[in-house]
Amino acid sequence: MKKILILLGTVVVLAGCDLIGGGETTPSSESNSSAMSSSSATSTETMMSSELASSESSLVSSEESISSSSASSELISDMEIPLVPQKMELDQNLTLENDSVLQEIEIRMKESKDLGIENDVAIHFTGMYLGERGNMQAIFIIVNRMDMAMTNINITISFSTVNGSTILDKAQFYLTEESFGVLEPDTAMPMYLKIQPENEEAFFSTSNMDDLIYTIDEFDFEER
Repeated sequence: MKKILILLGTVVVLAGCDLIGGGETTPSSESNSSAMSSSSATSTETMMSSELASSESSLVSSEESISSSSASSELISDMEIPLVPQKMELDQNLTLENDSVLQEIEIRMKESKDLGIENDVAIHFTGMYLGERGNMQAIFIIVNRMDMAMTNINITISFSTVNGSTILDKAQFYLTEESFGVLEPDTAMPMYLKIQPENEEAFFSTSNMDDLIYTIDEFDFEER
């Protein structure tokens, strides 16, 4: 079992987000990012494969951008939000110290000026994905800036291009306590969102992050 990472285009500063109250996200604000992996580095457009298991990774260094949300809530940049692996990753001994995928997400978080929304829950698209065509997952993070811990999160997300091509159409994801864990206040956790094969063409149709939009349509959780 391998966890192999690929970056879209060339990117990636986490900046754009969508919050549980709604709003659109598109990318902007450019920065260079690179990382080392335990296997050979690749260039430009490549595929990758994953299942959350061993940390052998093939990493592509890229450049992308993510833009600010149209939401009216003020973005927070005055405090560092730590990245916490999913429980399933921790159970497989994948940590920020030994897993290149988590390391790359953390790098992008640290490069971001705007991360999360005060007194709300927000998601950010990282500009990365896992998996080969036919079995791929877009990598998001979910940021909790509320004063309560959450688990068994039921979240519905739409993801599309600006020209209307669908990537996720009100797709529902259930982040269980058994596999995802608990989203504590003032922390971020990765989300690996399955993209259906018939929608992959829309996902790969642009290398410009400004052409991608995502929203949270529904959000429910259990308080811990």
